[in-house]
Amino acid sequence: MASEKRAAKPIGYARFRAHHPIPPHLRRTAGTQSVLPTWQQHYIVFPRLLFVLADTGERAARQCIRNLRAIADAHPLVARMLMTVKAGAARLADLEQHGTSAAVWHTLSDHTRPLRRDWEL
Repeated sequence: MASEKRAAKPIGYARFRAHHPIPPHLRRTAGTQSVLPTWQQHYIVFPRLLFVLADTGERAARQCIRNLRAIADAHPLVARMLMTVKAGAARLADLEQHGTSAAVWHTLSDHTRPLRRDWEL
């Protein structure tokens, strides 16, 4: 996946999480936000965002993760989403070699944390 498309993913998920549809009969009423967010029509809890980086070497994967973290830091909607939604990235090769429960996940919200297990993102 091109870096532009990958960078757009967290922003798209953040917009989806923040979207509150306003029914037509309430559109003229200013400030109406009584409708549940769109994502709650499909999920009870907003799911974790897990980016699996396929066909990338270690160096390219580190750059992809840096780019995803930069988006998380720079975009206010993404930063707000990551306060409550767990997000991480891992190389497909590492997942295949060590398994999904291994400490192969890089968290996107906290740059100082070491590699994490999937449930500890």
